[in-house]
Amino acid sequence: MYHRLKSFSTFIFISLLLGLTGCANASLSTQAATKSQILAQQKRHTALSNPANDASQKVLGVYRHWAGTRYRLGGTTKAGIDCSAFVKTTMHSAFNLHLPRSTAEQKHAGRAISKSALRPGDLVFFRNNHHVGVYIGGGKFVHASTSRGVMTSSLSERYWARNYTQSRRVL
Repeated sequence: MYHRLKSFSTFIFISLLLGLTGCANASLSTQAATKSQILAQQKRHTALSNPANDASQKVLGVYRHWAGTRYRLGGTTKAGIDCSAFVKTTMHSAFNLHLPRSTAEQKHAGRAISKSALRPGDLVFFRNNHHVGVYIGGGKFVHASTSRGVMTSSLSERYWARNYTQSRRVL
């Protein structure tokens, strides 16, 4: 009887020990999963809190409000807007930055930068500085096109690549 009781006690002890070890391993794997989830969230947060991404999101927020608005020379409203008024409105709404009204004046705002140094929020100028847009990243910019109104375009499109003249950092 004593031998059976001792064997039974040993069995219970080993079972409990294995059970606790299993819980500990499950807890460790849960902790590992939680740590990896936290790291992934931190990476996403870092990417989202990137100043360039923030600038891009702010500009795109204004763009969404104006997208499709027709072009009108001298226009400043949703009934029609020209490129410099769109840039002035975008920079004021997105960054509380006051730019001059005309492209001729905007081409002197901030400081000149190379095309390769563009960051979201920079101004891009075309055709002897008679057209202006706001760079949003990924080779794209928002602007008020004379033919299609407020839209996005790519700097690598043949027309824009051929007519690009300068970039300016105003932020």
